Amino acid sequence: MTTLTFRKANPGDVPLIFRFIYELAEHEGIEKEITATIETLRQSLFEEKAAEVVLGDFEGQTVGFALFFHNFSTLIGRKGLYLEDLYIIPEMRGKGFGHQFFAHLAELALEQNCGRFEWWCLNENKSGMQFYEKIGAEPMKDWTVHRLSAQQMKQLTEK
Repeated sequence: MTTLTFRKANPGDVPLIFRFIYELAEHEGIEKEITATIETLRQSLFEEKAAEVVLGDFEGQTVGFALFFHNFSTLIGRKGLYLEDLYIIPEMRGKGFGHQFFAHLAELALEQNCGRFEWWCLNENKSGMQFYEKIGAEPMKDWTVHRLSAQQMKQLTEK
C-alpha cells in the first residue's frame, strides 16, 4: 500500500494551501466564489487559529490537504471535528490517499476527545457519497444546511 506522511501546515505552506483551494473550487465549478487571499488565509489559519490544515506528502511531494476546525454538540456535550475541505491532486487519486486522510483525521479527533467527525458533501458528488458510505459514514438525511452570507448577516442586523 502506498503510504502518505502527514504533517501540520505552517505559515510557509499558505501559498500551496491557497493553490489547492483554488484547484478544488475549480474542480467543483465554483472558483468565481473565492474571495480568500493568501494573506487572509495566513491570518485566519496562523494568527486567529480559526482552522487547522494537515498536508499529505508522498515521495517528497505534497499531494493533498485537509482543512478542519472544531464545532460543538450540545447533545453530547463535546467538541467535534468538522472537515471543511479535503483535496488530493488529480494525478494522485485512486491510491488510497483519501482513506488515509480520513483515518488520520479520525485519529486526531479521537486524540482530541471529539465526539463527532462531520463534513458536507455536494449531492451530485456520487463518487464521494459512495466513498463515505464505504468508510462507514452516515448521511444526515433529516437535516438541511442553512447559511447567511456576510451581506445577509449585515441585513439581518439592520432590521
